[in-house]
Amino acid sequence: MHWCGINLQWAYTDLLGYIRFKVACPHVAKDILHDAFIRYTVSTSLNKGQEPHAYMRSIAKNLIVDSYHHQQRFISLEAEIGLNREWLDAPALSVEHLNDIKQRLEMIQQILEQLPPRCRQVFWMYRVEGYTQPEIAASLGISKNMVERHVMRAILDLTSARELMLVEM
Repeated sequence: MHWCGINLQWAYTDLLGYIRFKVACPHVAKDILHDAFIRYTVSTSLNKGQEPHAYMRSIAKNLIVDSYHHQQRFISLEAEIGLNREWLDAPALSVEHLNDIKQRLEMIQQILEQLPPRCRQVFWMYRVEGYTQPEIAASLGISKNMVERHVMRAILDLTSARELMLVEM
């Protein structure tokens, strides 16, 4: 059975098996295959008609890489617990300690709010959202050098504020 030039038996046996082998999860593999079908369908490339199976395999490979990059942004709870089991056995934090943590977080928030908007945005994208410097530069339409400067400024401001906190203690 064929659909848009793709042999569906090939797609659901060979290609799906290849994807499943690469991602090690049958559910993710099916999601990737279906995303590949959608991308294949909406594509206007000339290669699509000449070599449909090769083109479909290329789309699937790109989606596997995208999936891998997306998963690298997260750490599983099981892995975190496995690495840091001592926090499970740790006694509950005292009210004073929690208050201290809250005050420090508020101070960090105040420091970040004092940064120029673009600097704050770059720092947030880099440190919190996990984007690379080239990705940030492309996304915001600025040079990689400016991204580095914004990140360095934010880190310097946070470091100097931390040193002030330590002196006050």
